[in-house]
Amino acid sequence: METQIIINSTHNKDGNTSQLIKKLYPNSKSIKLIDYKIELYNYDEKYSDSDEFLSIISEVINYDKIIFATPVYWYSMSSLMKIFFDRITDLIGTQEELGRKLMGKKIEVITTSNGNNLGDNFFLPFKETADYLHLEYIDGKHY
Repeated sequence: METQIIINSTHNKDGNTSQLIKKLYPNSKSIKLIDYKIELYNYDEKYSDSDEFLSIISEVINYDKIIFATPVYWYSMSSLMKIFFDRITDLIGTQEELGRKLMGKKIEVITTSNGNNLGDNFFLPFKETADYLHLEYIDGKHY
């Protein structure tokens, strides 16, 4: 049986994205990025002891599929999701051993917004990151 975890990047804990997750995936584990301290990416890949990015990844590697859930803010993923994706590059650099544990995992993306203004390339960062990390991009859906 395939297991899945949801990475929720909304800034509104009970907003549309969180409601959609409850509706589509009522029994799935969900991580709300707003509840964690994730420092901005830096080229030295050195972070304070209070940074929690690696603890999130350490949990995510235990699942077969990762569902990235983000509201659409100004035609793009939320800033929390962008920071998370910037930090994923650490998994090719200083955290390569941990990054290898993500290889082959499936990913999906779900989005919410007040309009249908995604544009043709909205899901491109997710697809390209999946390729970069050797993940299997399944689909992106907007609700």
